[in-house]
Amino acid sequence: MGNSRNKRGIRGQDSGFRRWSLLLLVLTLLPACGYYSFKGALPSHIQSIAIPLFDDRTAYPGVRENLTNSVIEAFISDNTLTVVDETKADILLTGTITSINQSAATVTSGETVSEYKVTVTVKAKAEDLETSKMLFERSFSQYGVMPSDGGQDEFDAAVEEAIELIKEDILNATLAGW
Repeated sequence: MGNSRNKRGIRGQDSGFRRWSLLLLVLTLLPACGYYSFKGALPSHIQSIAIPLFDDRTAYPGVRENLTNSVIEAFISDNTLTVVDETKADILLTGTITSINQSAATVTSGETVSEYKVTVTVKAKAEDLETSKMLFERSFSQYGVMPSDGGQDEFDAAVEEAIELIKEDILNATLAGW
């Protein structure tokens, strides 16, 4: 009988030790899975960004407003930089939609196009207004897909799909450009 109590007691101690070890490990690693920000990578004087209405060389209705608003919303959601007026900004982000093109994406065995790729290309640049340093200046190109028998609504949805990807690319290039 004495032996079974000792075994249980030792097992209970071992189990408690394992629980506390596991809890300590979880509490140590948990913060690494939490919030991540690029804020630490930015120079201390960078707190805000201005994003004026993008230019548009495509004459595609509403695309410049949609892209500009999408980029602004991405920065607001990210919350690393405050979106402000140009006169109060530390960074000026400008852009031009240079093209929207449609090309075959999927061709069936009978050489029939089943899907089109709608590619949006944007040239953007970000400038540190305090140092007059160009953070980046480059083109971003992404695409959305639409069925070959799709109409204007499907084309618009493909453009929106491309804009969603481009806004993320611009956000990442701006925040990681340090």
